[in-house]
Amino acid sequence: MPLPIVIIHRGDDDYLSYSLQQAKISNPNTPVYLIGNGGNRRYATNGIIYEMIDDYMHAAIEMTRVYKHIHFMPFEYNLFCFQRWFILLAFMTKHQIPKCCYIDTDVMLYTDVNHPRFNNFTMEFVWTNFVDRQKLEHYCEFMRSHFATPIAFAKVVQYTMQRKEHVRFNQPLITDMVLALLFLEQFKDYRFTNGLFHDGIMDGNIQQATSVENLYGYKKIYSINGILCCKDNATGRYMPMFSLHFQGYMKHFMKFFTAPYLPQAGSYVFDYISNRWVQFS
Repeated sequence: MPLPIVIIHRGDDDYLSYSLQQAKISNPNTPVYLIGNGGNRRYATNGIIYEMIDDYMHAAIEMTRVYKHIHFMPFEYNLFCFQRWFILLAFMTKHQIPKCCYIDTDVMLYTDVNHPRFNNFTMEFVWTNFVDRQKLEHYCEFMRSHFATPIAFAKVVQYTMQRKEHVRFNQPLITDMVLALLFLEQFKDYRFTNGLFHDGIMDGNIQQATSVENLYGYKKIYSINGILCCKDNATGRYMPMFSLHFQGYMKHFMKFFTAPYLPQAGSYVFDYISNRWVQFS
């Protein structure tokens, strides 16, 4: 059975269509689900299967009761980042789905999610997550109990403060991303990949280009005969991009990374200033 791809989203945002359609283009034989709030049903086209968030919100009640808000983002926004995993678990349970690929709405897929290379890639990137139902059940209980128990929540705060990327003005930014990493530390045999595989890259953030070429501070993205790549700084190899994560204000670039904008033949590089693919030799 093909691994289903699931997106959960409450807003009526245009970029949602790019994420959904690119998931379907790259995985034509895989079920793609949008779990939405009714207002975004119009994006469920070309075989996208639509489900209502309200049918699964009951599963998030316990998390909602214990949630503590420590973040500069709005309360409702950050709470929903936690609630979505309970929604996903209830959805998978109802439909008897043993494992799925969950992606955020700002992620574009360019790979077959059923490839064995992703079998053990889980919970590192909450925005591109291959998760089985049993592990998700444990993760949901892990989050609930760590918010509900004062000693466990103090550990969450301490762990967050140790991760400098999740601290702002000396305040911990407690998110589901932090809880996911803390959850993974329980599994001593888990090998963190940071999205780097021997034959390509699952993108953590297009704004971060530490090990690959950058352009204006972003990942320098090439299109070589229709395959999106980054150039590795250490080896000079062009590494295929299995996904791209257009976090934050980068979402407005998403439409240029799907048909009909993507070049299908020749060698190009994307220019973030002119919003176009520029040919090179």
